[in-house]
Amino acid sequence: MGHAYLYRCDHCGFTESFNQGHGFLVHSQEVSDYLGQRTRIFHYKTHNLLKALVQTSNNPHLKAGFQIYKCPKCKTLFDKIEVTVYENEKVIHKSEFRCKDCRSRLKLTNIHRLKKAICPRCKKRTFHRDTVQHQLWD
Repeated sequence: MGHAYLYRCDHCGFTESFNQGHGFLVHSQEVSDYLGQRTRIFHYKTHNLLKALVQTSNNPHLKAGFQIYKCPKCKTLFDKIEVTVYENEKVIHKSEFRCKDCRSRLKLTNIHRLKKAICPRCKKRTFHRDTVQHQLWD
């Protein structure tokens, strides 16, 4: 179960939905179970890394879910599928993301405390959450 948050720009009217949480396809599971599925959900580099980890690790388990990130320089928001791989409760891989504009490492953000962000279209600090448009998804 997850949440979809709609953000709207007061300046240009641009809207974008950001997902957070776990869904039907994106959830915690054994890495071998994920690799046995027909559908590839993750980025191809993550998928290839998971295939390599199955060869070298003893029964790795992955935890995956949508998270909302913010660029510390651009202040732009991104929703990404965060993948963390565990072996015997020890983290052996964690996803890291970079901003598509400035290449800075993205930081996980608390969507509930975030007041305003930079609009991806007009680049003004008028991008905020539309509190009326909050949805649950699965």
